Amino acid sequence: MHEDHAPADHSAPTFANELPPPAPRRHLHTRAVIMQGFRRDDGLWDIEGEMKDSKTAPWPSWESGEQPPDVPIHHMRVRITLDDTYTVRAIAAALPSTPFPECTGGIPPLQGLVGASIARGWRKALEATLGGTRGCTHLRELLMNFGTVAYQTVGGETRRQEWEALPEPRIRPPMATSPKPHWGKCLGWRLDGEVIRRWAPDFYQPPGNASAGTSPTASD
Repeated sequence: MHEDHAPADHSAPTFANELPPPAPRRHLHTRAVIMQGFRRDDGLWDIEGEMKDSKTAPWPSWESGEQPPDVPIHHMRVRITLDDTYTVRAIAAALPSTPFPECTGGIPPLQGLVGASIARGWRKALEATLGGTRGCTHLRELLMNFGTVAYQTVGGETRRQEWEALPEPRIRPPMATSPKPHWGKCLGWRLDGEVIRRWAPDFYQPPGNASAGTSPTASD
């Protein structure tokens, strides 16, 4: 029996675990970002981020002429130290590779973030401190994601400790007993959604009654 099969439409949305096959193309640029969260022995928290921009072929540097692919255009590291209230207690940065020597001038303005809250108004603090020519664009972009990484680090550790305190056998985490900052801020955690109804039923709001959210997220 003959069956006609229409060609796959790779532009259509997919819910598979992989991206659809790409069109023929050539790899030119890679931006690698690594972000990590740490619990310090003194009770504080460190959030570290590293970003590296590199090319797949020799590239022209204004300052140094042609550079090989293994020399990154940008390479920067930032560490922010937080207390339990998500307040920035200290910040440090290193710029191993920059397109211009003047780019290192983007490090001193970072100290203006000390005392800022990474959980509330973080984006505004970044713009006020590093926006425009006041700071480095790429440091600002890297720092933009520190809020959610901090929440995953601090909140995740709190959640782990709650889990370990449960009696054996541990089947599932306890129901939420207080509202969380990320509720009402994404599709999965919408206040009238099934996730809230299942795991935080005391805070579930029927469709049409859900408010915009409970509190700002770490990246607001």
